[in-house]
Amino acid sequence: MCAFCTMLTGERHWTEAGTNAGHQSALPSGRARLMSRTARIQLINRIAGQYGCKVSDWANSSFIVRSASGRSVIVDSLPKVWMTVETLSSKIADPLDPDFLEKLAPINH
Repeated sequence: MCAFCTMLTGERHWTEAGTNAGHQSALPSGRARLMSRTARIQLINRIAGQYGCKVSDWANSSFIVRSASGRSVIVDSLPKVWMTVETLSSKIADPLDPDFLEKLAPINH
């Protein structure tokens, strides 16, 4: 099955375990699901932005990763977001790097 067909099946990736991603029936409305996903994407962008990339939602089930130069790639899971950020930025993305986490910490920590 090609990657595009996989995205259309709506299957969840294991990294979304414990979230409401992909479980429309568990939520009171589609709006709550969208708001939760939007919050996750905002957090992802705090990290991706350090590498000159931006991530946005696509069809409430996949992600579009864009580089500063305008290249874009559609991916279907969080691990693929990080792999794509690395490819587009030509840098290793380590969201758990202590120096990187220090940059992301609130100013009055």
